[in-house]
Amino acid sequence: PDPISRIYAAGALAKKGGLDAIKALGKSLTDDSFWGVRVEVAKKLGNIKLNQAFDALKTGLKDEDAKVRRAIIVALSNFKTAAGYKTLAKCLKEGDSSYYTEAAAARSLGGMVSGNLKEKQSEAIALLKEVLEQRQGWNEVVRGGAIGGLSKMTTSPEAVDIILEYTKPGTPQALRLSAIRSLGTISTGQTPEKLGEILEQLEAIAGESFFLTQVAVVGALGQMQTSKAVNILNELAAQTPDGRVRRRAEEAVTKVQKNLGSDKAVKELRTEVDRLKQTNQDLASRLAKLEAKTED
Repeated sequence: PDPISRIYAAGALAKKGGLDAIKALGKSLTDDSFWGVRVEVAKKLGNIKLNQAFDALKTGLKDEDAKVRRAIIVALSNFKTAAGYKTLAKCLKEGDSSYYTEAAAARSLGGMVSGNLKEKQSEAIALLKEVLEQRQGWNEVVRGGAIGGLSKMTTSPEAVDIILEYTKPGTPQALRLSAIRSLGTISTGQTPEKLGEILEQLEAIAGESFFLTQVAVVGALGQMQTSKAVNILNELAAQTPDGRVRRRAEEAVTKVQKNLGSDKAVKELRTEVDRLKQTNQDLASRLAKLEAKTED
């Protein structure tokens, strides 16, 4: 009778695996009286890589509790198959009474279109773009989910272009902050040219004074794998009057260096320092010439 015990039982069954375990978990997913148990059962089914587990999860998509439907959608995203993609795309197209469930479908869909589902990427981008254009709602939860879905397409330049549009001033604040943060996620697999565009935009936004905007920029840069992100973070830390932002920026520098790996980080930073030294030398030379002309 104790729901906690039923959750532990679900975990034990999932570890055991097999069709009998899936059958028991599937029954619990549809019949258990407590939504918290059904959520945990959905998570466990998502970790069992068998088609029968996928089928069991699908039966719960009509659950009356939005938290359960959301957990099922996230679990279904573990099945990166044509059937899994089709199911999530259908959920997103049809919508849901819960903004958070729709957002989960959008985020999950973006994470599926890689590997053997790479050919679905254009279709997924079109669907997420449609969501961004048509589904405004409370606190931009659904459109933020669409941005999150696009950010998972780390090799798509088209996804970058869409996200960059929503980082511009005039975008509703909640959506803009989501877009700024997602630039860090999507940057990891982009070409040097696209990475340059992302860094340029983040550097420009870093000059804004609003606290949450600066925090979003720091969050994005902290996910990146380039020493140029360190330079922007150091500049932001030096210029911001807000100690909270400064501390976050300093912590993000350490995170980027770990992302790079110590040897690579040192090498890239040394190259960047040498470049800055050369730039300073050139500027000093120009200044000397100007001073000489003035004296003449």
